[in-house]
Amino acid sequence: MSFRTILFSQYPALFLLAVLFLIAHLRVRKTSAVKSVLWVIFFGVALAASVVFFFLGIQAELWTLKTAIALRFWSWFGIALLLLFLVLRVAHRMEKRSSRRRLDEAMKQAEKQKEEEVSRARAEGAAEERWRAAAEQQAQAEAARAAEQQAQAETAAQAMQDAADEAPAPVEAQEAAAQESEESRAEA
Repeated sequence: MSFRTILFSQYPALFLLAVLFLIAHLRVRKTSAVKSVLWVIFFGVALAASVVFFFLGIQAELWTLKTAIALRFWSWFGIALLLLFLVLRVAHRMEKRSSRRRLDEAMKQAEKQKEEEVSRARAEGAAEERWRAAAEQQAQAEAARAAEQQAQAETAAQAMQDAADEAPAPVEAQEAAAQESEESRAEA
């Protein structure tokens, strides 16, 4: 078994690869023109290589048109490798899609928590602002009461001072008159 025989026996795997490239082209043709063209080119190359390897195998007398359908070991080996690659690729895509979905869910959850924290902070800020405004109003009311009480106390003190200023003069005058009368009695 030579390398040439192994290589030419890969025509079924290359044909299957061409079919997979065609499926890939059909999947992306509406979303990306560049990828679509790339998949069409890969499809053409794989299909051409499959046909070339098939006819080179016939020319090398490895198989005939009648026996080409009966695949040999290396043909099955190539198909198995291709299918293994396909399964690994599908598994990788599923894992990637799953991780993307988990990431999206985590981002949505984080965004939701952030919105809840912001709304909670706003509510706490509003409550704190209301409490602060109520405290300021209460402090202003107490300051006004204290100022009113002090004004009343000053008014009362002023009234007492005025009363004391007016009352002591007659009392002093009476005392002075009483002293004078005592002095005059003592002289007399």
